[in-house]
Order: sequence, then structure tokens, then C-alpha cells
Amino acid sequence: MKHFILCLFFLSASSVFADDLKKKHEELFRGIDHVSLDFTQTVYKKLRNRSLDRNGTAHFSKPNMFRWNFTSAKLGNEEFYYNGKVLTHFREAEKTVTNYNTNIGLAKELNEVVNLVLQPQTLYKRYDVIPSEKAKGKTQPTITLKPKAPGTDIRSIEVGINEAKKFVSMIKIEYLDGNYTKFGFKNPKFTPNSLEIFSFSRKGKFKVRNHG
Repeated sequence: MKHFILCLFFLSASSVFADDLKKKHEELFRGIDHVSLDFTQTVYKKLRNRSLDRNGTAHFSKPNMFRWNFTSAKLGNEEFYYNGKVLTHFREAEKTVTNYNTNIGLAKELNEVVNLVLQPQTLYKRYDVIPSEKAKGKTQPTITLKPKAPGTDIRSIEVGINEAKKFVSMIKIEYLDGNYTKFGFKNPKFTPNSLEIFSFSRKGKFKVRNHG
């Protein structure tokens, strides 16, 4: 009986702490409409037990616009643009421009990252929030998001938040197959982004493809 009561107390306390965290993050990110950051990315593939590291700069603006500039000595430079209507992928080495419809999975996944960076509280409707023990009393708490409903290949999402500077400093997306993608963010700037940067505008001769 004692263990049962302790279990109920723990679950209740965890629930209260999670609710407090949700409210805190909602207030924290409410006034942020734009952010630009430097980032590192690690993509791990369990089957080959290998990881690929890249870095670059990213720009995000509410409600769902983004631009990623990836640099990699191995893969070459890549850019992703999304202006709310068209997702464009540019590969510099191949001089190819690929436009995707917003309904495809890739656009939805990249848009999810915008939510994680600019307004993580919007994901609480679809994910259960599990505060990390190290979150309590720390300036950069970590929370774990787990899908509420089946039908996704995501096992969990770990989110690190720098509450002092009001930005998401880390995202780690773990998949059911053992793969994961991890982003580290730093040097945030909150000045408004020009909407023009979210549309591909490079000049030159490129091979253009359209999908979706």
C-alpha cells in the first residue's frame, strides 16, 4: 500500500511539474517570431554504425518558414528553403534545384523542426512531456517528448532549452529503428528575417526538378 501511494505521489508530482514546464515554455517563446542560429547536425545510422556530421546556419520565422544552409566537405553545400508554399532543395555540387509540394513527408518533417525551435509548446498536443531529472533547477533544462498516438516512426524527441537566452539549444530525434538525428544550436539572433530569404533566388544555370 505504501509503495502504491508513493507511486501515485510521484506520478502526480511529475504531472504537475510537466504542466508547469509547458506553461513556462509557452510564456517563454510567445514573443519570439524570428530566430537565426549556427548549428551542428549529426545523423546516426544504426545499421552501419556510422554517423555523418555537418554544420551551417539556419533561419526560422513564424508560422512555418525556414532556411537551412548546410556545409559539408564530404557532401558539399546544400540549402533548404520553405516560404510556406514551396519547399526547395538546392545542391551546389550538382547544380540541381528540386521543388517539392508542401504535402510531402519531407516538408512536414522539416516544418516540425520549426515548431521545435520557435514554439515547442505547440507539440504538447501530440506528445507526452517527460521532464528530465536534470531539468529541475537548471538554466538549460532538457525535456523528452514521446508520441501520444501510434503510427509514427519517432520513438522520442529530446529538447534542450536555454531559458536564459530563450532559445532551443539542442534537438535529438530518436527513431524506432535505432537511428537518430541530433542538432546543436548556438549564437541566436532574434532580429526579423526578410521574407525573401525563404525563397530560392540564386542566379545561374541549374537543373530544375518538380515533385508533388
